[in-house]
Amino acid sequence: MIKAILFHDLLDCLAGQFFSSETKNARCTGTEFGLKISLAAQDFFSIAIIPKELPKDRVVLGVLSDDSAKIASRNGYTFTIYIDVNKIKGDAFNILSSIILAHEICHFAYYYELFLRLGGTTATRVQNNFTWQIADKLINAVIEEQDSTSQTNIDEHSIIEMVETFENYDKKHFTKGDSILTDYSVLFLDFLDRLNFDKMLNEYKNKR
Repeated sequence: MIKAILFHDLLDCLAGQFFSSETKNARCTGTEFGLKISLAAQDFFSIAIIPKELPKDRVVLGVLSDDSAKIASRNGYTFTIYIDVNKIKGDAFNILSSIILAHEICHFAYYYELFLRLGGTTATRVQNNFTWQIADKLINAVIEEQDSTSQTNIDEHSIIEMVETFENYDKKHFTKGDSILTDYSVLFLDFLDRLNFDKMLNEYKNKR
Protein backbone atom coordinates (compact mmCIF):
# COMPACT_ATOMS: atom_id res chain seq x y z
CA MET A 1 0.00 0.00 0.00
CA ILE A 2 1.32 3.43 -1.00
CA LYS A 3 1.10 6.36 1.41
CA ALA A 4 0.31 9.91 0.32
CA ILE A 5 3.29 11.40 2.14
CA LEU A 6 5.62 9.79 -0.41
CA PHE A 7 4.41 12.27 -3.03
CA HIS A 8 4.34 15.50 -1.04
CA ASP A 9 7.69 16.73 -2.35
CA LEU A 10 6.64 15.88 -5.89
CA LEU A 11 3.39 17.76 -5.46
CA ASP A 12 5.20 20.75 -3.97
CA CYS A 13 7.64 20.74 -6.89
CA LEU A 14 4.97 20.69 -9.58
CA ALA A 15 2.48 23.00 -7.87
CA GLY A 16 5.16 25.53 -6.98
CA GLN A 17 6.20 25.86 -10.60
CA PHE A 18 2.70 25.65 -12.05
CA PHE A 19 1.05 28.27 -9.87
CA SER A 20 3.96 30.72 -9.89
CA SER A 21 4.86 30.50 -13.57
CA GLU A 22 3.21 32.64 -16.22
CA THR A 23 3.74 29.86 -18.75
CA LYS A 24 2.20 27.20 -16.43
CA ASN A 25 4.93 24.73 -17.38
CA ALA A 26 6.32 22.48 -14.66
CA ARG A 27 8.69 19.55 -14.44
CA CYS A 28 9.88 17.18 -11.73
CA THR A 29 12.93 14.95 -12.19
CA GLY A 30 15.60 13.27 -10.11
CA THR A 31 16.05 14.57 -6.58
CA GLU A 32 13.09 16.92 -7.02
CA PHE A 33 10.90 13.90 -6.25
CA GLY A 34 12.19 14.09 -2.67
CA LEU A 35 13.89 11.66 -0.33
CA LYS A 36 10.82 9.47 0.20
CA ILE A 37 10.73 8.30 -3.43
CA SER A 38 13.26 5.55 -4.17
CA LEU A 39 16.48 6.55 -5.94
CA ALA A 40 15.76 4.11 -8.74
CA ALA A 41 12.32 5.67 -9.29
CA GLN A 42 13.92 9.11 -9.42
CA ASP A 43 15.94 7.84 -12.38
CA PHE A 44 13.09 5.88 -13.95
CA PHE A 45 10.36 8.56 -13.87
CA SER A 46 9.93 12.17 -14.79
CA ILE A 47 6.73 14.24 -14.71
CA ALA A 48 5.87 17.31 -16.74
CA ILE A 49 2.94 19.71 -16.88
CA ILE A 50 2.46 21.34 -20.28
CA PRO A 51 -0.29 23.82 -21.24
CA LYS A 52 -2.03 22.58 -24.37
CA GLU A 53 -5.26 23.32 -26.19
CA LEU A 54 -7.40 20.21 -25.92
CA PRO A 55 -10.43 19.23 -28.03
CA LYS A 56 -14.04 19.87 -27.07
CA ASP A 57 -14.58 20.22 -23.32
CA ARG A 58 -11.45 18.32 -22.28
CA VAL A 59 -9.31 20.20 -19.77
CA VAL A 60 -6.70 17.60 -18.83
CA LEU A 61 -5.00 14.74 -20.64
CA GLY A 62 -2.47 12.38 -19.05
CA VAL A 63 0.09 10.73 -21.32
CA LEU A 64 2.60 8.08 -20.28
CA SER A 65 5.59 7.92 -22.65
CA ASP A 66 8.39 5.39 -22.96
CA ASP A 67 11.56 7.51 -23.00
CA SER A 68 13.55 4.76 -24.74
CA ALA A 69 11.59 5.51 -27.93
CA LYS A 70 13.52 8.81 -28.16
CA ILE A 71 16.72 7.88 -26.33
CA ALA A 72 17.62 4.22 -26.85
CA SER A 73 19.89 4.07 -23.80
CA ARG A 74 17.27 5.51 -21.44
CA ASN A 75 15.24 3.08 -19.35
CA GLY A 76 12.34 5.08 -18.00
CA TYR A 77 9.02 6.81 -18.49
CA THR A 78 7.70 10.36 -18.56
CA PHE A 79 4.19 11.14 -17.34
CA THR A 80 3.02 14.31 -19.07
CA ILE A 81 -0.03 16.17 -17.80
CA TYR A 82 -1.48 18.38 -20.52
CA ILE A 83 -3.78 21.08 -19.13
CA ASP A 84 -5.93 23.42 -21.20
CA VAL A 85 -5.42 26.40 -18.91
CA ASN A 86 -7.54 28.67 -21.12
CA LYS A 87 -10.61 26.71 -20.04
CA ILE A 88 -10.07 27.33 -16.32
CA LYS A 89 -9.29 31.04 -16.14
CA GLY A 90 -10.82 33.24 -13.46
CA ASP A 91 -11.07 33.29 -9.67
CA ALA A 92 -11.53 29.51 -9.51
CA PHE A 93 -8.32 28.77 -11.42
CA ASN A 94 -6.29 27.60 -8.40
CA ILE A 95 -9.19 25.56 -7.02
CA LEU A 96 -9.87 23.70 -10.25
CA SER A 97 -6.18 23.27 -11.03
CA SER A 98 -5.62 21.76 -7.57
CA ILE A 99 -8.30 19.15 -8.27
CA ILE A 100 -6.53 18.31 -11.54
CA LEU A 101 -3.08 18.04 -9.94
CA ALA A 102 -4.32 15.92 -7.04
CA HIS A 103 -6.13 13.57 -9.41
CA GLU A 104 -3.20 13.16 -11.79
CA ILE A 105 -0.70 12.47 -9.00
CA CYS A 106 -3.02 9.67 -7.91
CA HIS A 107 -2.41 8.17 -11.35
CA PHE A 108 1.32 8.51 -10.85
CA ALA A 109 1.02 6.80 -7.45
CA TYR A 110 -0.20 3.69 -9.27
CA TYR A 111 2.75 3.76 -11.70
CA TYR A 112 5.14 4.11 -8.78
CA GLU A 113 3.63 1.20 -6.89
CA LEU A 114 3.69 -0.93 -10.05
CA PHE A 115 7.35 -0.05 -10.61
CA LEU A 116 8.26 -1.13 -7.07
CA ARG A 117 6.27 -4.35 -7.39
CA LEU A 118 8.08 -5.28 -10.59
CA GLY A 119 11.52 -4.92 -9.03
CA GLY A 120 12.03 -1.22 -8.51
CA THR A 121 15.24 -0.85 -10.55
CA THR A 122 16.15 0.79 -13.85
CA ALA A 123 17.18 -2.53 -15.36
CA THR A 124 15.92 -3.33 -18.84
CA ARG A 125 13.99 -6.30 -17.43
CA VAL A 126 11.99 -4.01 -15.13
CA GLN A 127 11.32 -1.57 -17.95
CA ASN A 128 10.12 -4.37 -20.21
CA ASN A 129 7.85 -5.78 -17.51
CA PHE A 130 6.53 -2.31 -16.73
CA THR A 131 5.84 -1.68 -20.41
CA TRP A 132 4.03 -5.00 -20.76
CA GLN A 133 1.97 -4.42 -17.62
CA ILE A 134 0.96 -0.91 -18.63
CA ALA A 135 0.00 -2.06 -22.11
CA ASP A 136 -1.97 -4.99 -20.73
CA LYS A 137 -3.87 -2.99 -18.12
CA LEU A 138 -4.42 0.22 -20.01
CA ILE A 139 -4.92 -0.83 -23.61
CA ASN A 140 -8.67 -0.30 -23.35
CA ALA A 141 -8.10 3.21 -22.01
CA VAL A 142 -6.26 4.41 -25.10
CA ILE A 143 -8.02 7.43 -26.53
CA GLU A 144 -5.71 8.60 -29.28
CA GLU A 145 -2.18 7.51 -30.09
CA GLN A 146 0.43 9.51 -31.95
CA ASP A 147 2.96 6.69 -31.61
CA SER A 148 1.50 3.39 -30.45
CA THR A 149 4.95 1.99 -29.65
CA SER A 150 5.87 4.60 -27.08
CA GLN A 151 2.91 6.68 -25.96
CA THR A 152 -0.40 5.90 -24.34
CA ASN A 153 -3.03 8.48 -23.47
CA ILE A 154 -4.48 7.06 -20.32
CA ASP A 155 -6.54 9.78 -18.68
CA GLU A 156 -8.74 12.63 -19.89
CA HIS A 157 -11.40 14.70 -18.15
CA SER A 158 -13.57 17.76 -18.46
CA ILE A 159 -13.88 20.27 -15.64
CA ILE A 160 -17.56 19.46 -15.09
CA GLU A 161 -16.81 15.74 -14.79
CA MET A 162 -13.97 16.27 -12.32
CA VAL A 163 -15.99 18.65 -10.13
CA GLU A 164 -19.06 16.44 -10.12
CA THR A 165 -17.13 13.23 -9.47
CA PHE A 166 -14.53 14.84 -7.17
CA GLU A 167 -13.13 12.12 -4.85
CA ASN A 168 -15.55 9.43 -6.02
CA TYR A 169 -13.39 7.92 -8.76
CA ASP A 170 -13.09 4.27 -7.84
CA LYS A 171 -9.87 2.28 -7.66
CA LYS A 172 -10.41 0.79 -11.11
CA HIS A 173 -10.10 4.24 -12.65
CA PHE A 174 -6.49 4.45 -11.49
CA THR A 175 -5.42 0.80 -11.68
CA LYS A 176 -7.57 -0.51 -14.55
CA GLY A 177 -8.37 -3.58 -12.49
CA ASP A 178 -4.94 -4.21 -11.00
CA SER A 179 -5.09 -5.68 -7.49
CA ILE A 180 -3.76 -2.73 -5.49
CA LEU A 181 -4.56 -2.09 -1.82
CA THR A 182 -4.01 1.67 -1.99
CA ASP A 183 -7.10 3.78 -1.22
CA TYR A 184 -6.97 6.49 -3.88
CA SER A 185 -9.72 8.57 -2.31
CA VAL A 186 -7.47 8.92 0.75
CA LEU A 187 -4.53 9.93 -1.46
CA PHE A 188 -6.66 12.43 -3.37
CA LEU A 189 -7.97 14.17 -0.27
CA ASP A 190 -4.50 14.24 1.28
CA PHE A 191 -3.09 15.87 -1.87
CA LEU A 192 -5.84 18.50 -1.79
CA ASP A 193 -4.97 19.20 1.83
CA ARG A 194 -1.31 19.57 0.87
CA LEU A 195 -2.36 22.13 -1.74
CA ASN A 196 -4.40 24.11 0.85
CA PHE A 197 -7.57 23.39 -1.06
CA ASP A 198 -10.00 24.19 1.76
CA LYS A 199 -8.36 27.58 2.34
CA MET A 200 -8.56 28.44 -1.36
CA LEU A 201 -12.19 27.29 -1.52
CA ASN A 202 -13.18 29.38 1.51
CA GLU A 203 -11.42 32.45 0.12
CA TYR A 204 -13.24 31.94 -3.17
CA LYS A 205 -16.62 31.62 -1.44
CA ASN A 206 -15.97 34.79 0.57
CA LYS A 207 -15.45 36.73 -2.65
CA ARG A 208 -18.77 35.66 -4.12
